[in-house]
Amino acid sequence: MKPKLEEVIILLVIAAFIITSVSSLITIPDPSTREGAIEISKQGRLVKMGLARLRSFTIEAQHLNASTVEQLKRGHLRVIYEKVPEGHSVWNLTWWFKYNERIGAYSVIIVIDSETGAIIHEEMGIALRRNQ
Repeated sequence: MKPKLEEVIILLVIAAFIITSVSSLITIPDPSTREGAIEISKQGRLVKMGLARLRSFTIEAQHLNASTVEQLKRGHLRVIYEKVPEGHSVWNLTWWFKYNERIGAYSVIIVIDSETGAIIHEEMGIALRRNQ
């Protein structure tokens, strides 16, 4: 019994879908690592804008455990951390986009949930200008 052309095409489409699904699962960044958090932060609107305009940047990353996050929710930074689920830790990332040595730089601050990989908060930080 020969397989029909339609059956072969359907099997090829299903195989391609399975391979694509598996490969996309493999490339999902791990939010619990610094490198994974950086990859996730690249999806932020302000980071995308910075990467599109400027190629010179540095990244500062700080991991905050769940108890520290709970303390911050009660402090003056509560607006930033209020959306973090109880018991979750976060990554604070600061992207410094540099214009050049003469003009200066600006920062983008991103907070990422270490357990889910969700971007919790994103905002423009400070601008550093050099005196001319």
